[in-house]
Amino acid sequence: MEYGCGTGQIRSGSVEGQAGDCNAELILEIVDENETIEEVAFETNNGRWSVGFGEGPGQVRTIPSSGDKRARIRGPDGEILASEKLTVSHYLDSPDIDVWRPEFDPETVTVGEDVTVVFSIATFGAETSFTAALLVDGEAVETRDGTVDSGADCQVASGPEYEFSYAFEEPGEHELAGRITVDGSSKGGHTRSIGTVTVTQ
Repeated sequence: MEYGCGTGQIRSGSVEGQAGDCNAELILEIVDENETIEEVAFETNNGRWSVGFGEGPGQVRTIPSSGDKRARIRGPDGEILASEKLTVSHYLDSPDIDVWRPEFDPETVTVGEDVTVVFSIATFGAETSFTAALLVDGEAVETRDGTVDSGADCQVASGPEYEFSYAFEEPGEHELAGRITVDGSSKGGHTRSIGTVTVTQ
């Protein structure tokens, strides 16, 4: 389960497999703790079949809770032809945070003059702690630690806003970027280019 701004929770993924080598009408059951929460009838095509998650006809419309479920295939007479584990994940199960609306000023400075960079933290997943960094030419020059609540930010950033200042010692053009890391890795984090600053003598 993912989240789309303007659409809410989005079902994604599918269950698929092979059932013989002919065409047949079968039933997919989604089972949660020994309780069938949805049944979807479908037809195989030369034995191949695929049932997606979504709002359309012939799709699984139920939003299961996170965790391991079971997908069962029943034949025309109700017999179980296959039974496999189905793992369901939700967007709130893991962190997913972004560098939000970065800005910097001024675009041209002299050596020793500060450039100010501002960006916020937006979340589209689970509550987490993180490290926000200002990158200059790909290298972190300043970092800040923070936390963000779970949810999905579509209009405004619910996480903290950070302001960084950096003075360049060498003239030339330098690339600015913002980076967020979660648990010391880039998984669930984000890096965004902010722009190019020109430094003169």
